[in-house]
Amino acid sequence: MTILTGKTLEMFFILIYYYDNETLWYCEIEKTYYCYTFSGAHDKEAYPVNIFQLECFLALSHSLNFTLTSEEMFITQPTLSRNIASLEQEIGMQLLIRNTKSVELTAAGEAFAKRAAKMLEEYNRGIEEAKQARDGVTGKLRLGIQQDAFEPFIVDLIHIFQAKHPDIQLQLCPMSMSQLIQALDQGELDAIIAAGQPGLKNPGKRLLFERQECAVLPNEHPLALRESVLMEELKNERFVAMSPAASTSGHYLLLKYANDAGFAPNIVSLVGSVPAVMMQVACGVGIAVLYKDLSINAHDRLRFVPLKGVDTFKRWLMWDMDSHNPALDAIISTANEFSSKSLLS
Repeated sequence: MTILTGKTLEMFFILIYYYDNETLWYCEIEKTYYCYTFSGAHDKEAYPVNIFQLECFLALSHSLNFTLTSEEMFITQPTLSRNIASLEQEIGMQLLIRNTKSVELTAAGEAFAKRAAKMLEEYNRGIEEAKQARDGVTGKLRLGIQQDAFEPFIVDLIHIFQAKHPDIQLQLCPMSMSQLIQALDQGELDAIIAAGQPGLKNPGKRLLFERQECAVLPNEHPLALRESVLMEELKNERFVAMSPAASTSGHYLLLKYANDAGFAPNIVSLVGSVPAVMMQVACGVGIAVLYKDLSINAHDRLRFVPLKGVDTFKRWLMWDMDSHNPALDAIISTANEFSSKSLLS
């Protein structure tokens, strides 16, 4: 029940009338009438007239006793009577038959009581859903993921998120790595799971996933049976790489690894997807650098040999810290829980 302070009344409310310890106010902000009663020196309460009328009528329809209902509603009997009379006047029909000994519902009253109960239920449900949306418990979340790779850790993350937040509508948006970064920067996505760095003024990032980088080799390659290789050992190889347009981060990671090892990679082919990289390596065009979990898609046609002396491959949950979507809090909290279990597993 809404409590109106004196300051609130002075700032936003216009006094309509005062009668029998009850005042009626009109709120200019909400365009709603409020009844304000004084049933004692320290007993003050306020209520929206329309909703409170329904509550009074429903309570009275159950008890059929003005004394019991007024006590249940913590109001005086005259206040209860006026609210019922106002409700009857508003809908234009008699809802109750009153006499000194009993109260009965009219046929109209019985029919209206059923509808009034549903109206109040919908009203209260609407308030609850609005609070949930405000707190991120409901709503919609657009999550960008890489379009050309099946990554089981994302599946696990999504399952956890949906179990914890079934009322949030999750829209998965597959794109290339570069498209993910661009869509987040332009506000077309709420969050992305990607590598690289967004161009946002105030980006948020949470590390989700960290895996060993590997040299991807054809089965017949001389180094294919090694347990590990150094990047320096690949300086004379031909490389198949992601194009900068498809994956800026993937392209420049290869350049960084090679530069750290003291050479410039001989890139003979630039492609737009991870499957295309793997296909060209299997066909002998060159070798590549990918993280080890992608070996699930190799179908025994490629060898993923761990690279020593290079950074681990990382996937991040990224979002705009200036976003006003409350559902972001839900995916961020899920990511915090998930990442502590998945890193280097």
